[in-house]
Amino acid sequence: MPELSVQHESATIAATYTPAGDTAVVALHGASNGTRDDPLFHHLHTVLPPAGIGVATFDRRGEGASSGVRSRGRFDLQVEDALAVLEALEVKRVGFWGLSQGAWIGPLAAVASHRVGFLVLIASTGVTPSEQMMYATAEQLRRAGYDEAVVRRALALRHMFDEWVHGRALDHGSELGLELRATREEPWRPLVFLPPGLLSEKERHLWIEEMDFDPRPVFRRVRVPTLLFYGEDDEWSPVAPSIEAWQQAGEEVQTVVIPAAGHDLRLPDGTLAPKYERTLLDWLCSGELQQTD
Repeated sequence: MPELSVQHESATIAATYTPAGDTAVVALHGASNGTRDDPLFHHLHTVLPPAGIGVATFDRRGEGASSGVRSRGRFDLQVEDALAVLEALEVKRVGFWGLSQGAWIGPLAAVASHRVGFLVLIASTGVTPSEQMMYATAEQLRRAGYDEAVVRRALALRHMFDEWVHGRALDHGSELGLELRATREEPWRPLVFLPPGLLSEKERHLWIEEMDFDPRPVFRRVRVPTLLFYGEDDEWSPVAPSIEAWQQAGEEVQTVVIPAAGHDLRLPDGTLAPKYERTLLDWLCSGELQQTD
């Protein structure tokens, strides 16, 4: 597959582009992996070009072969880089495919640039990252076999951390610091997804910037055709409030909920849900979308 290098300000974004026809999608990452080696990215490069849809995938700034300061959690930088890759593709129609955190970046980019023609979003969460991580913590703990007492303690710890980050802890974090140290060796502690100790002032601001992001006003401003996929058994994001947020946003949205599928649309046997691939191809190749400029 052809390599593509996109220079944006002080960063060089390393990308892979498989051209096909006059339409292309740019894939956007989930939070945990910012490189091009995601199996869902490989799937796009495999199934879309034969159908006449080009695919561009890239390494997020500061990860893989891309230079610059890491942009994980920095939505503004991710939008800029995503649009830079999109603008580098010389095709008539181009849109974003986004997974999880990428399903926030896609709508933000669509609002920022008229060049974005459509969106395909997987697990597009309709609550703040802070709310999502409360859901994710409880789900991950329960699925790992922990009882409700552990779940309550973990959620209380996240709530305590949130209060301190926003300056609402009357003891300036003394109790939180003790609790973080006390739980450091607990086997369930990694599933709370909190740092080992108190943050610096800069880290606090970055935490708030990411965790307080509210996607709902952004969804309401999206004016391009949008295809949404959700796994019914999503272990990281709450599905019902996410669908509701999009239903309140606009009319050009098609929602597909896949039974038994998880966050990344994989079925219990580990395979990618066939309904996802069929619907994706049908929608991207539909005459209605092809006529949208």
